Amino acid sequence: MNYTIEKSDQYSLIKTDIVALDKNTASMLIKKVRHEVASSSKYVIVNISGVKECNADATRELISLGVELRENDGLLIITEAEDTFTRLFAKADITFIPTDVEAVDFVFMDQLEKQFLNMGDDADTK
Repeated sequence: MNYTIEKSDQYSLIKTDIVALDKNTASMLIKKVRHEVASSSKYVIVNISGVKECNADATRELISLGVELRENDGLLIITEAEDTFTRLFAKADITFIPTDVEAVDFVFMDQLEKQFLNMGDDADTK
């Protein structure tokens, strides 16, 4: 699996050349995502524009990763996915956004929303 990574303080964007997502390729991708979460950002954007196939094992693995990130205040965002994949993950804790640029905007908006909610919580406790 070849990939490129774009990092910022708020997110990591992984672009991969995976064509078929199966248990093996999903495991490699998940390992990379977990590494990014541990080393830099809790928000990980994964561009899967090249993926043409996705089996049930990969679906389960990615759903589990989405839940794991959400439980740890993070977010898994998938971009450039084919419509068939978004239907597979309809009830998962994975956010699908059409483009990388929109995903980056989404990260900033989500972080702002969390800051405002935290400010509201602080005011309620005073």
